[in-house]
Order: sequence, then structure tokens, then C-alpha cells
Amino acid sequence: RLRDSAPLEKIIKAQHEKGAWLAAVCAAPAVVLASHGVLDGSTQATCYPAPAFTEKLGGGHDAESKVVVAGHVVTSQGPGTSLLFALQLVEQLFGPDKADEIAAQMLVKR
Repeated sequence: RLRDSAPLEKIIKAQHEKGAWLAAVCAAPAVVLASHGVLDGSTQATCYPAPAFTEKLGGGHDAESKVVVAGHVVTSQGPGTSLLFALQLVEQLFGPDKADEIAAQMLVKR
């Protein structure tokens, strides 16, 4: 299990402490990021919409959004939202114009 990987935990905590980007999709926001203190129950986030995962996000769970950006953390619901997730990462790293350009080339509506 990646959640229990000491090297991964060290990387996640270091990234979080310096405010560097962290991104997780599907169950990972709840299983990995919440488990390692990145999502503290008040930070807005989303994940796969099953109670076993959403409950771990506490009051910060955003059930309506397919992708959530909260500070330096980007989360998304699952495989079906992966293109929107990827485009949001492009936007955060390279700006909205680049994300829109790529979305248009991929025939994806943002």
C-alpha cells in the first residue's frame, strides 16, 4: 500500500511543509493525503464518492466539484474526471491560457 510507504510519507510531508504542489485523484485524497495530515478535515477537497472515502475528508469534502484546488493541493473524484484534473494541473503550473489551448486541442470543454 502506498499509504503505508515511509518514503512516500516523507515526500508528501516535505512537499506540504514547503507549500509545493500535491495532487491526488480517486481514493488517494482520503486514503493518502488525509492519512498524512495534508487534508485536515477543514481543507476543501474531493475524492471518489463513496462513504468510506468521503468520511475521511470530514467537513472539507466538496461533493459537488469534480476537481478542487485548495491552496497547493489539487484533488479529483476519479478516472472519469481525470482529463479535468489534468487540465487543472496544467492551469496551476502554466496558466489558464495554456490549459484552454490544450483543452481545445483535445475537444474537452472546461
